[in-house]
Amino acid sequence: MSQDIKLTIIGGGAFRTPRLLYGLIRHADSLRIDRIDLFDLDSERLHSMVRLCQHIADKLGSPIKLVAQRSLTLAAEDAAFVLLTYRVGGEAARAYDERVALDHGVLGQETVGPGGFFMALRSLPVTLDYVEAIRCVAPEAWIINFTNPAGIVTEAVSRVGGERFVGVCDTPYHLQLEIAEFLQMSADEIRVESVGLNHLGWFQRVWHRGEDLIPALLARVDELVESVRPLSFFTQEYLRTLGVLPTEYVYFYLHHQDVVARIQNTESRGERIRGVAETFFPKLRKLVASKQLEAAWTEYGQTITNRSNSYLSSETASQFARGLNPDSLFQSEGYEGVAIRVMEGVTGVAERSVILNTPSYGTVPSLAPRDVIETTCFVDRHGIVPLATTCTLPERCLDLITRTKRFEILTIAAAESQRFDDAVVALAANPVMEGDGVLSEQLIQARMTQAGSPRFR
Repeated sequence: MSQDIKLTIIGGGAFRTPRLLYGLIRHADSLRIDRIDLFDLDSERLHSMVRLCQHIADKLGSPIKLVAQRSLTLAAEDAAFVLLTYRVGGEAARAYDERVALDHGVLGQETVGPGGFFMALRSLPVTLDYVEAIRCVAPEAWIINFTNPAGIVTEAVSRVGGERFVGVCDTPYHLQLEIAEFLQMSADEIRVESVGLNHLGWFQRVWHRGEDLIPALLARVDELVESVRPLSFFTQEYLRTLGVLPTEYVYFYLHHQDVVARIQNTESRGERIRGVAETFFPKLRKLVASKQLEAAWTEYGQTITNRSNSYLSSETASQFARGLNPDSLFQSEGYEGVAIRVMEGVTGVAERSVILNTPSYGTVPSLAPRDVIETTCFVDRHGIVPLATTCTLPERCLDLITRTKRFEILTIAAAESQRFDDAVVALAANPVMEGDGVLSEQLIQARMTQAGSPRFR
């Protein structure tokens, strides 16, 4: 890059914004980012976040300028990168999604099953409108999507011409980081060959100096499940028999009925997140308004650490303590780490191997070439290219990918048509629904009685 650039965050009032900006600020010099504009429909929350994050930038000695913008077009104008990170309907809509599913004896989870379906119906029309508006004022910008369900969102944008649009998720990256730590290596010393969909992926190779380490890892599977948290959700027998390493959300597809039995009569993850938000944001506003910015940062650090330490613990009955504290959390990499690696690649700072949501181009032969998958990609100044695979996933994995992709495509069609009957067909196609059209209709009707529900013609 020969000049400084502007980055934009759409959804700048999101709870994760301070952590995201903490990572971006630390890499701003190498990426030549001198300004970050933020936009959010909740202007009050946005301004609190921007003031808090400017305090952090100042603490870190960064000259970066943070700007709260009143419109999406002003925020995106002339941006080199636009990050999408919003939750349409907020925390309350997620909580309703999960509860209506659990009340009907179905998995209540943010992105898997009915939760992902209802979220998609909200996220898709908003995202497609946002992308169109961004392209009017920043036609060459790279748009990096964090908004869930990331795979379906990326699929929908890709189908209408999604050049310079990529979906990111930190789930496979965290597995890569933990495997590297288990091997006493850095993440950059290994390259994983990952194939699947967002929140439904497997590592079929772990390369180190030309050697695949999967056989050696599975030979130590007892140690592996004791040391690598995402793999601790699975039995040793399953991992040995499968011969590849699943990412953590695969658990929900394999054990959705067990999860329902475990959490149906307890507070769902979404309900807990809603409660945290209802307590945290008013407190943040008061601290920021009284200029107690360091106290606000401390409050944020403790809140996000508590939230991260409890991640997936109830649903999986995991006894694996994450043991994070604010310092270790902020020094680690999440979504922002994946986004930074993409930005480093496309700007020519460094060539990168990154697991991303992007069109398959034949990586999974059972899918159409333009179908979006989550796979290992090579990223450089010329763009993003899925890497060729050296083997084939087990048939049971491929079958689950194919069925879930069909659900995604039907969901996109239902979001476009806004027809109730199309929605019922789409939801029934989700693997956790097991083809039950009657139950799908009941779920949709029940969800329509609550806030943040889909609307049909």
